[in-house]
Amino acid sequence: MSASLVLLTVITPLALVILWPARRCRAWVGRLGLLAPLPAILLVAAGEHVVVDLPWLLLGSRWGVDTTGRVFLGFTAALWLAAGIFARSYLADDPYRDRFELFWLLTMSGNLGLIVAQDMVSFLLFFTLMSFSAYGLITHDHRAESLRAGRIYIALAIFGEILLFWAAVLTVHQTGSFNFSDLARGLGGSPLLNIIAGLVLVGFGIKLGMMPLHFWLPLAHPAAPTPASAVLSGAIIKTGLLGMMRFLPIGEVAMYEWGAVCIAVGIASAFTAALIGLTQHNPKTVLAYSSVSQMGLVSIGLGATLMAPAAWTTISAAILLFVVHHAVTKAALFLGVGVAQANIASQTNRTLVTAGLVLTALALAGLPLTSGFAAKNALKYAAAAAPEWWALSLGWLVPLTGITTTLLVCRFLYLVWPSRQHSHGSLSLPMAVAWGVLTAGTVLVFVSLGTAEIIPATWSSLAIVKVWAATWPMLGAGTIVLVLCVHPSLRARLQKIRIPAGDLAVPVTTISGWCLQVWTKVVVVGSSATIRKLRGWFPRGLSLHSPHRLIRIEQRLGADLTAGFLVGLLVVVMFALMVFGKQ
Repeated sequence: MSASLVLLTVITPLALVILWPARRCRAWVGRLGLLAPLPAILLVAAGEHVVVDLPWLLLGSRWGVDTTGRVFLGFTAALWLAAGIFARSYLADDPYRDRFELFWLLTMSGNLGLIVAQDMVSFLLFFTLMSFSAYGLITHDHRAESLRAGRIYIALAIFGEILLFWAAVLTVHQTGSFNFSDLARGLGGSPLLNIIAGLVLVGFGIKLGMMPLHFWLPLAHPAAPTPASAVLSGAIIKTGLLGMMRFLPIGEVAMYEWGAVCIAVGIASAFTAALIGLTQHNPKTVLAYSSVSQMGLVSIGLGATLMAPAAWTTISAAILLFVVHHAVTKAALFLGVGVAQANIASQTNRTLVTAGLVLTALALAGLPLTSGFAAKNALKYAAAAAPEWWALSLGWLVPLTGITTTLLVCRFLYLVWPSRQHSHGSLSLPMAVAWGVLTAGTVLVFVSLGTAEIIPATWSSLAIVKVWAATWPMLGAGTIVLVLCVHPSLRARLQKIRIPAGDLAVPVTTISGWCLQVWTKVVVVGSSATIRKLRGWFPRGLSLHSPHRLIRIEQRLGADLTAGFLVGLLVVVMFALMVFGKQ
């Protein structure tokens, strides 16, 4: 039964995609698309470890679920179900709804498929399907801003895909296997481990939103429809973390240098992204920077385990708890934007919506009795497993992020306050139910953890000392907000600080444009008759016009893995210049 559910998890949304071109079937495809995540939910509920070998597929595929996959599959399928119900009503009058449903199903197929993939080929195939299909969600309305966000997103996605392709090639070269179960044995003493780790961390770090590879997120989230933003932030960016956990021998081999890099990048992301988010004027952009900041905390946990692999059991439990919390909370916040923008006639309903938004926002900041409190307490506990200097530093840094996060959610609440939003029709019952279930989930996650004390993160953490440790950052941020409220001049000065959404996207596209112009001129000059006349100045031995010389060079590159790898990186750089230079 479980084996059948594994196959249905992938096949169900793909089957609906096959039916989509028939116009008579599109209405049913849209309705049945709501049920597409159900096989995944049933597979998680079955609670069994299962592996399905498919030797006839690709290069020999292996699909299944383990403990990590079950956690990711559980919250991912739940988010796709809730966001799908929300989208049916939210986009009921949208002229492009049919096309949205197509890209929705394709992205869902890739997202669910990569979670059940147990080999590199299947994982990268589904990862690519998800990444490319998400472009259609980002550019849904075809506005100039959406198309720009889509171009930057797809350029970074392809850049990451190229890096991951080389990581997979090097990994197979070292291990002789495509299966994730063989990575630890094959990469343990590999001289290429640091190179592979770098490629994996950068390639998947783009999807995770790690700085300085994050700038697609603040552009993509405001561009995509609200339900698409919910799954982008709640589910899709988490695939970057899952990819790192799958492609690297985490918990088996110490990679101290890369661990230090992850922790440093995580600290920078946690604080810098939150401060940039405070200057934004779009609530979805604020949430996007919040995601970058929160994924910085995940990067800190990942770095700790790269330096202390023996602590992987404790740290992995904390990381999984944190991503579940972030997935549910951030999806609820994004759907809350759509709810707040609806026309809510009843004062009672408006009060309930306001209360739900405040609860979810404070859960993100770590309010006691919510999933955020459990997750951050668990992360602090797990960080203690890092080397002593890092553990001491993280013990102070993680609580300090609570201040910046609280300031960020206060900014979000100010921008999205229901009484100020009346731009998206009436609030329907399916929209309210989908958002309400996720909002309640921020508390239910905490309550459910009381029966599974894997780490001291739930009921046992409700001691006065630990509650105070979680509360003082929020109180400190509240004090800052009060000071700004009573000093209008100071608030006016801070409001003059403007950082464009996407921050680094501006200098990156500008510099790439200059480089592209220089490259274009070089190509034009190089192809001119003047340069061709200078060919005879070169020594005869350097002449490359003979075909057999080019063939010998190609054969040498094919035989030398290092040379081929360097040429591949050159292609990546050239691609980045050509794409970003056209922004």
